[in-house]
Amino acid sequence: STLNYSGVLVYSHDNRIETLRIVQRVTDGHVHAELESLNGPHRGMKQDGGQVTCHLAGGHLIAVAQRALGQEAQNGKPLRTRDLAPYYSTQSQGQARVADRQTQVIGIIPTDALRYGYRFYLDTQTGLPLKLDLIDGDGRTLEQLMFTSLTLDPVTSTSQVEALPADSRHPVETIPLDALPWTFDGLPAGFDLVRAERTQDSSGRSLAHMVLSDGLAAISIYVEATDEEGLNGGSRMGAIHAHGGKKSGHQITVVGEAPAGTIAAVFSAIQSKNGVGHD
Repeated sequence: STLNYSGVLVYSHDNRIETLRIVQRVTDGHVHAELESLNGPHRGMKQDGGQVTCHLAGGHLIAVAQRALGQEAQNGKPLRTRDLAPYYSTQSQGQARVADRQTQVIGIIPTDALRYGYRFYLDTQTGLPLKLDLIDGDGRTLEQLMFTSLTLDPVTSTSQVEALPADSRHPVETIPLDALPWTFDGLPAGFDLVRAERTQDSSGRSLAHMVLSDGLAAISIYVEATDEEGLNGGSRMGAIHAHGGKKSGHQITVVGEAPAGTIAAVFSAIQSKNGVGHD
């Protein structure tokens, strides 16, 4: 969050490879970042401080967040080994060269089957992760994200992702955790509610968003009062699993980069405090 850089990344998942260009500039602590696909339909993402805008194929613009990328679980705080125990162990796994730069390899290994593991390749000069492996419980690599080239302090950059007009952005209201009309019974071990907020979906309906975290992984829960049919049961895209259904007159959708059983367990755990619907 303090570096100016540009680079090209490859993202490997489900026997597919995508190529991405990223540019980040930091001015007085304010982060401007742009991510653009280089193959397939043109897509992009732009971060301006806390506002994140996604540019989809066909020219559609949507606001997907109002906080910095990568701060979903930790709110920007550094990861500490003691905070991850007892659900992860941290291992130094030597050194490796990525994008013609030397890296220190750190493994974060889960101690149970409820979460994925990670292998970070950290640039020894800047600490920037130059490669990330997402690992399942059997040690198999589910996804890889890797820089193929990196330039620090680039002179110029050209934005190709249009910012969303301010008057079309949906305000986000933070909900005090003790004021939530929803509660949890039997969450997977280690996961706790860390944030709740209320915003609007694309049609203007109220949408509650809750985030669970075990200190590293984050799981999102979306709650919407609607009679329309939504996701019913489980779904998967790469290493991201989702589980949805109706509860107390609301569509509940749980999404996260975690094993399918963990996502389904979170869905089962959420319940209305009064057993009736809430707005």
